[in-house]
Amino acid sequence: MHELPVVQDMIKTLDKESEEKGIKRIKEINLVIGELSGIIGECVQMYFDLLSKGHSSEGAVLKFTHISATLKCPSCGREFPHEKSFDCPECGETGRLIKGSGREFLIQSVEV
Repeated sequence: MHELPVVQDMIKTLDKESEEKGIKRIKEINLVIGELSGIIGECVQMYFDLLSKGHSSEGAVLKFTHISATLKCPSCGREFPHEKSFDCPECGETGRLIKGSGREFLIQSVEV
């Protein structure tokens, strides 16, 4: 359910940019979703399809890039993506989450 206000803000941002730049139609929107953001791509798509009607983004294709959280090893200092394990691939120590990592939700690019 928290995707609703996120999609509303996204459409508002796209409308503002479209107006400022004289863009009549947006064809494609590339979004980045972090694994810890709690954002579900299918819900974003559903709300977008409903809310974008009558806006410059109506009918645009949403493309999602999902990114992992980043961990840092307290022993060797290596940073690595969380994949299937929290263990450092260098030394095997349990990594710690880098604050804010994996919580992203952003518009990466737009095709007009």
